[in-house]
Amino acid sequence: VFSLFWKRTTLAGALTGMIIGGALTFIWKYLVAPIHTLLNIYELLPAFIIASLVIVVVSLLGEQPSKEIQDEFDLVASSTPIE
Repeated sequence: VFSLFWKRTTLAGALTGMIIGGALTFIWKYLVAPIHTLLNIYELLPAFIIASLVIVVVSLLGEQPSKEIQDEFDLVASSTPIE
């Protein structure tokens, strides 16, 4: 979903974000929340925030998507919706 809104998203960033987000959901639910009562919040919130940060960082550190991919993103983003 991140790549629908930011054309700089890379495959490595998206995959890393999904893995970190999925793992963090379980880590938060079963390890962090039971220990700290103040951190007993819905596990998807911190997982989403941290996974989003990971996607941005990994995408910025990696190689920029090809011109072809960026042009395709611009084409789809600028097209009018089908009625």
